[in-house]
Amino acid sequence: MIGSLYLLFGILLLYFSGNWLVAGSTSLANHMKVQPFIIALTLVAFGTSAPELAISLHSALKGYEGITLGNIVGSNIANVLFALPLAFLIRIPKSSDLKIVDNIYLLIATFLYIYITLFLGVFNNISGFLMLFLLLSYITFILFQASRGLRKVDTEEIEKNISLKRSVIFSFLGLFGIILGAQILVKGAVITASLLGISQTIIGLTVVALGTSIPEVVTSMAAAYRGQISFVLGAILGSNLFNLLAITGIASVITPINTKNILDKIDVYYLIFSTIIFVLISLFLKYLNRKLIFGILISYAIYVVFIYLRM
Repeated sequence: MIGSLYLLFGILLLYFSGNWLVAGSTSLANHMKVQPFIIALTLVAFGTSAPELAISLHSALKGYEGITLGNIVGSNIANVLFALPLAFLIRIPKSSDLKIVDNIYLLIATFLYIYITLFLGVFNNISGFLMLFLLLSYITFILFQASRGLRKVDTEEIEKNISLKRSVIFSFLGLFGIILGAQILVKGAVITASLLGISQTIIGLTVVALGTSIPEVVTSMAAAYRGQISFVLGAILGSNLFNLLAITGIASVITPINTKNILDKIDVYYLIFSTIIFVLISLFLKYLNRKLIFGILISYAIYVVFIYLRM
């Protein structure tokens, strides 16, 4: 009972704090005349990934590798197979502003993560700095393209309905709430896993992953409702890159993360599957329809069932 209350309160705090951080950061960027797609790839991606970062750092420092790895992998899978389809059920996009290089970076990040997890068995300082370098090189490349006008965005602008002062306040409140909510959620996950005899990895892949993916779900659905489809794709792409590279990179630089006997093969397969699905969606967007969208949602439901059947 206590564990469930911790989980519920932690998820609610992350939900509201994630909204505040996204609202504040996007408003700040809009005051500075930054394009929506660039905001999605950077500030919103970081903002919606902040819960994962806080939880993974806290879990890694406490030695809960199952929650750390499960949260990152589970969140990436949920972003593509759950958050993205829900947004597209509201409005199916006609075109995408993603480029081939964006997908290449995502594929490199995913397979680098999988290689280290399966074959090296530990995320250490070297792998951490490598992942951070890869992310910074991508962000630098995107900002360079934007400065040259190569990242034109044909979507309506994000509403600038928050003053500069309130934007700063919302950003700080959101960040503080996310840090606190992460600690509460991790504590609840550990208590629940112990009481129910469930592994920390399973809790991380499902409850914690879905809880920390709430900001992505909310942001994607709101953006889709406003017709900012490029914003949706950019936010999901950026969030998944931040999860794989920034969160793992920062956490492993601070403390080594053991990966042996943490994730099952099905988790790795679904991470690959979700990444390929995202790439296919961005490349063949005009062929997307509601049947395919429901099929993606069903594939996520099947994954969750598989997770709990292996207990």
